[in-house]
Amino acid sequence: MPFDPVVLEQRSREGGAGRRVTSWSLEAAAGPSERFPRRSRAGPQRPSGPPGEVGQGHSGPPGPSESPTVRLSLLEAIRYSLEGNQDIQVVSYTPKQAREEVANAESVYDPSVFADSSYRRQPNLQSSVEDIVMEDTGVIQTGLRKPLPTGGSLSTYLETRYENLVDAEFSRTYRNIFAPTIEIRQPLLKNLGSKKEKAAIQIANLQASISEQEFRQKVIEIATKVSRVYWQLYLYRALVKIDQENLDMAEEVYRRETVRLSQGISKELDVQRARSNAQARRNSLLQSKQSLRVVMDQLKLLLNRSNLTIDSKADVIPVEEPQLEPIEVDEIQIIDTALVGRPEIKKALQELEIRKAEEDLSAHQRFPSLDVFGRYSLSGYGKDFSGAVDGTNLNNDDAWAVGLSFEMPIGNHSAEAVYRKKLLGRKQASAQVGRERDQIKLDVKQVVLAIFYANGEIDSTKLAMEAAEKVVAGEFARFDIGQTTNEELLRAQDLLAVTSRNFMRAVVDYNIALAELTRAQGTFPHGVSIEEARR
Repeated sequence: MPFDPVVLEQRSREGGAGRRVTSWSLEAAAGPSERFPRRSRAGPQRPSGPPGEVGQGHSGPPGPSESPTVRLSLLEAIRYSLEGNQDIQVVSYTPKQAREEVANAESVYDPSVFADSSYRRQPNLQSSVEDIVMEDTGVIQTGLRKPLPTGGSLSTYLETRYENLVDAEFSRTYRNIFAPTIEIRQPLLKNLGSKKEKAAIQIANLQASISEQEFRQKVIEIATKVSRVYWQLYLYRALVKIDQENLDMAEEVYRRETVRLSQGISKELDVQRARSNAQARRNSLLQSKQSLRVVMDQLKLLLNRSNLTIDSKADVIPVEEPQLEPIEVDEIQIIDTALVGRPEIKKALQELEIRKAEEDLSAHQRFPSLDVFGRYSLSGYGKDFSGAVDGTNLNNDDAWAVGLSFEMPIGNHSAEAVYRKKLLGRKQASAQVGRERDQIKLDVKQVVLAIFYANGEIDSTKLAMEAAEKVVAGEFARFDIGQTTNEELLRAQDLLAVTSRNFMRAVVDYNIALAELTRAQGTFPHGVSIEEARR
């Protein structure tokens, strides 16, 4: 079974031990909140409100939360993208075109109706004694021709012929011929067994399979990209909240220092330090809001849904709870799954089969052409057309023909050059398969490492954030009783903001790595089917 992080997350919530997504961890992940009291509070406080809501404050232009909001789970975002994503729409036409190419290749065995006619006048020297005698000849052939899987063809047709001498000293008794005919042609060397046509059908089917794998690869890529942008949106909403709360704390320090300066218990240096720090934090908040808008537009472009297009003003709020539970990853098993399921390896193997088919055909095409044909006509003869029809039967006057045709280029240089080229193409495709296998192994290893290190970063950044909270509480207590200036307090607040950002980034990196693991195996996210992306 391929690894599915959603299933593992459900199992961990049902009964697994270890790190869990608690209400405290979500609050801590959202940012420092009001860890610095405004007036009467005596210590750091827990944040209130959901982690995804963006603080408004009074810095910069109005935030996107003032627009209509759309609360979106990760599964909903992926499904919306499968329905509306423009890249998927474009690629979805390729398999359909490839299937039409298969139908076109298979149509080579369809029977065809043909008709030929001619009328000519030319000298008949056999009937010319003293003067040149001219002869009129009219021929009409109409019938069916069916290509055969053996490489030959079978034709049945009706031939009517009119022949008469012009200004001759005598007239012919039989001027009309009525001849139902059957004819067969069959190659004995080149294209025996319809080698060329069957190779074309085989290659068309392989190309159709490659198109399906390209479509599947694009769907997996878009699903993974949606997951990545979704979690980046979650991250930047949290960073905006962290920066907003960090700015609020700096402004509170500035307000207090201003009051203290008016009371003569603070210095102008302390006021300006607090003011400068607040402006620097305001700039950080504006940058986070800008990044939030950019990522939100990226997600809308990926979804391309009626109410969530690039032109939409809606504010997208991710409601998916990030996974924090550590998982065990069997690298060998995942590599085995990836080498079987990845579209890239399937495409490479099918390309190799195409090159093998082309090599076999080019080797066969080096044979000379040797074809046999046979024709038999039930012939009826008459002075007029009706007499010829009435006289048609099986007799010794029926016409027949058999023959051989042979052709071989001297040196056969062209066919030999084509064969050598196809041989090299097959070797190149074989090397490409080996390269794809190694690339897939490297990809899986990198994703597994990303999961491992992101998991460790969650633990370390969480401990750092908790320690920074205690530092802020201690520095505030010292500042409140006048034991220190605001310099250490502001530094502690900045440290808390940095550790909070690092914790959120570690959480998001971990969840993005889980989405990448699904992609690395060549599977779809839990609850998603490729059929949802077909038009």
